[in-house]
Amino acid sequence: MSSLQVTNIALVGIGTIGQRHHMAIEKTNNVNLVGIVDLSNQAKDYSEDKKIPLYKNLNDLKINHNVDGVVISTPTILHHEHALTALKLGLDVLIEKPISANLSEAQEIAKIANENNCKVLVGHQRRFYPLVIKAKQVIQNGEIGKILGLSGVWGLRKDNDYFEPDWRKKISAGPVITNLIHDIDYLRFIFGEIESVSAYSSNNINNFEKEDIITTNFKFKSGILGNFLITDCGTSPWSWETSTGENIHLPHLKENNLKIIGTVGSLEFPNLELWKYKNKGQNWKDEINKIQIDTKKIDPYVSQINHFKDVINREVEPITDALDAKITLKVALSILESTKSEKIIVI
Repeated sequence: MSSLQVTNIALVGIGTIGQRHHMAIEKTNNVNLVGIVDLSNQAKDYSEDKKIPLYKNLNDLKINHNVDGVVISTPTILHHEHALTALKLGLDVLIEKPISANLSEAQEIAKIANENNCKVLVGHQRRFYPLVIKAKQVIQNGEIGKILGLSGVWGLRKDNDYFEPDWRKKISAGPVITNLIHDIDYLRFIFGEIESVSAYSSNNINNFEKEDIITTNFKFKSGILGNFLITDCGTSPWSWETSTGENIHLPHLKENNLKIIGTVGSLEFPNLELWKYKNKGQNWKDEINKIQIDTKKIDPYVSQINHFKDVINREVEPITDALDAKITLKVALSILESTKSEKIIVI
């Protein structure tokens, strides 16, 4: 396909994240949103305001427009159904994370995509950040020595309106599946595969089905140990979104929420503050200082749509395909399994 030729995208689901994808499409050269599939009153108002055709299903949209790919940004429990519909129409898909509600659905998405010669890109957009790529380079180059472990926090207090839809009170929309899954993905990307997990959880604040808080331990195949504490009903400045400014609806606080400790240095992440001894110091008696590592600022959603365009045009393979995303989902589901069994779960 010529670089000047327009790639036509359909968007299934125009909630908060769907609108974020739309914003990215508008900022991406040679990509056009041809229509929206959504049954809600909100979608009707949005499509009328933006003058975008609205349809009840993807089949009707495809009959009326040339479509090259589909962005699926519906609730997780609907990802499987909507992905199969698009794939059986011969359309490549960008599916919001997680890829599906369970592993068998993820496997079927991969299978149907292969049978229809389609590509699946899953929306783990953090892999596009230069800061993530740089962190991986710092680790691989041995700049902080042999990695011993890491410790992270994701703690934000979501507003009451966020939990009004019943589906957001379910386990499938809890902070592990909705938020921590992003961290799991970049941890895998930077440090390699996770071998096992253990976790404890509580829901005694909101008393929803989903967890209010979870603390989880990771053991990586490389031997690295790590932990994460995550809550969506607690007040803190520590989260990826507030650290990077990724979520345009939240304050940009620039506080790092992950600490990585190596034998000769440490790295605060995601704002990449490197700690090392001064003047070739070697132990705790020596002075230590902080070095700021700067990287280019980007909009990851724009980068993701550009990548999806290239996937559709068969210029690249998906950076996160269905089977890769299935592994990340398996880690997240294993954390939830551990909270129930109170046992270590081998991935």
